[in-house]
Amino acid sequence: MARLVSLLLAVLVLAPACAEDTTGAFGAIDDGSTGATAGDEAGGADDGETAEKDDAPRSLLECEIDVPCEFPFLGANFDASLGAALTASDLCVFATLASGEPALIETVAEFSDATARLDYVIVGPGETLRQASGESDAGGRWLKGVYRCELQPREFFTACMKAPSSECLDPEAWVVGCDPLDNLVCPG
Repeated sequence: MARLVSLLLAVLVLAPACAEDTTGAFGAIDDGSTGATAGDEAGGADDGETAEKDDAPRSLLECEIDVPCEFPFLGANFDASLGAALTASDLCVFATLASGEPALIETVAEFSDATARLDYVIVGPGETLRQASGESDAGGRWLKGVYRCELQPREFFTACMKAPSSECLDPEAWVVGCDPLDNLVCPG
């Protein structure tokens, strides 16, 4: 469990500095302005390419993907002894990951001054898209890029349903071999 907390704290500390530009819908700040962008004020051309880029999803949560489990996975809420029982929603997460069927899995870690999310969109057996996001008192909102990853084998997740280990409770351990994507295209 200490590994999960230290990993998520590292993500929270480094992510705002490494995060991509968050001036889109997720990171938008309402400052009361007219909504004009720098390109509009500078007399930039408003061609179809700009509108298309603005309409492109920035977050996996913007994609219309089935969410089979009632609640986000809250692995950080388990104690170090793993004495807490898995909830029906936790079991749903592991069953969904084992199935390889297209779905959205949300994970959340809550800290006193920050929240970190790691979202997965299963695109097929053994393959998923992953994206980290969150907010903190010190760094505000942040959104990382999307990665295409290989899921752990089905047996990993079925074992997690029977006897959860610290690896099962660490959403970072659910995948291997992640490569960044240049842009997000919602699966479907």
